[in-house]
Amino acid sequence: MQGTKIENLLLLKVIDGDTVKVELEGKKESLRLLSLDTEESRGGGHKPVTNAGKLASAWAKQWFGTNEEGMPESDIRVNIEFDTADSVATCLEKHRGNYGRLLCYVYKNDENYNLKAIENGWSPYFFKYGRSRIYDDIFLDAETRAQAATLGIWDETVNAGGKSRDYEHLQPWWHMRGSLVERFRNRGIAAGVKSVRLDYQEIVTAARTGEKITVFCDLQGGIQHWPGDGAVIFAGSPQHKFNLWVPDRYIKTGCRILRFIHNRYAGHGRGYIYVSGMVSLYRDKPQIILNTTGQLSDLPPSQR
Repeated sequence: MQGTKIENLLLLKVIDGDTVKVELEGKKESLRLLSLDTEESRGGGHKPVTNAGKLASAWAKQWFGTNEEGMPESDIRVNIEFDTADSVATCLEKHRGNYGRLLCYVYKNDENYNLKAIENGWSPYFFKYGRSRIYDDIFLDAETRAQAATLGIWDETVNAGGKSRDYEHLQPWWHMRGSLVERFRNRGIAAGVKSVRLDYQEIVTAARTGEKITVFCDLQGGIQHWPGDGAVIFAGSPQHKFNLWVPDRYIKTGCRILRFIHNRYAGHGRGYIYVSGMVSLYRDKPQIILNTTGQLSDLPPSQR
């Protein structure tokens, strides 16, 4: 399968090893490059800044042909490819990550940068949010070869004496989460389940009329807010706001729901979950009120 492509975009800046900016339809667009998660080159996030992250950022800028600050000094054109064959309009609406960045593969001179980054060992094949629909086998093989050759992050000396990432523990967790996304793709969609990221406007529309739906969402962040006697679980993202509301955390059912979410889904737990219930709008954001653990499941409705 080939994904939907948009060609001949002006490269504006290379931010780091997995993020670039382009001009698209007269606007600046940030691209979060699919299947990549290069280590950090700058502070500000929860991940450690590493030497491998700095090297990956420098390598990316060299690969795209920019200066050391990531700025092109000439006209550099790239093509992007989305992970489905949906229309361009659908891709531009739905293929966006937690912070509104477009999720895609990027090409320069017909070379797939995402693949090159994995081949050269500057990123693992990152499928925490789902495997590549198009390049799964290719990326997996590229990672295997890079690790066997101890390239980039797979070379222990690259981060020697400094901070590093624990791939030995991260990759099994990513594998589990990736398998949950595959189940949603293969079974959840057919069962009519809505994805917070892919079907957000449909969830908002359902909330306006108080429909009962099942939503596939990520509870990795756990319980985030404790207003009054209740608890709020942020089950969406800054781009797609969606909350779960437990009205009374002190009664037995409320305690059971929160303990279940904390122990099974939050942090390095499963994360992904199917939540069923009547969706409504609260302060213009969709939410589902949780009254029982029976509203929470690892399986789509038709599989229970």
